[in-house]
Amino acid sequence: MRLVDRHTGMEIIEPEECFGLLASEEIGRVGVVIGGVPEIFPVNYVLDGQAVVFRTGFGTKLRGLEDGPLVFEVDRLDRGRRAAWSVVLHGRAQVVTGFEEPALRQRLASLVLDTWVPNDKPTVVRVTAESVTGRRIRPRSPASGTGASEHLV
Repeated sequence: MRLVDRHTGMEIIEPEECFGLLASEEIGRVGVVIGGVPEIFPVNYVLDGQAVVFRTGFGTKLRGLEDGPLVFEVDRLDRGRRAAWSVVLHGRAQVVTGFEEPALRQRLASLVLDTWVPNDKPTVVRVTAESVTGRRIRPRSPASGTGASEHLV
């Protein structure tokens, strides 16, 4: 049975499927607050169970990750079919060091993370989910038309 948000009409994606959708992609966005200002950074990532793992260099993003909660978002759009999904994970970052438990270090070492940017990114970050939510817009049937268009002003 599909759950639908009564306010937006979008389908609600169950947490288990959210993690499946996260596993199907490799680029996401990390959102943090730095000095009271929200910032968003694209990252290549992989999943470690229900945790997001990515690499980063030293700098603004890493400072923001260490200071508080974060949000991680992944989506996929199909403009032609007017369909989309989005998964949002809220959590906290763990900077993985050589002092972590051996099982975690070994498991993370076995993950394959293909970074698109060739810069040195020596810091491994693992984000454990405190919550995960997802929404989906299903393609419209031909009988239902193409959707509403509105002038913004």
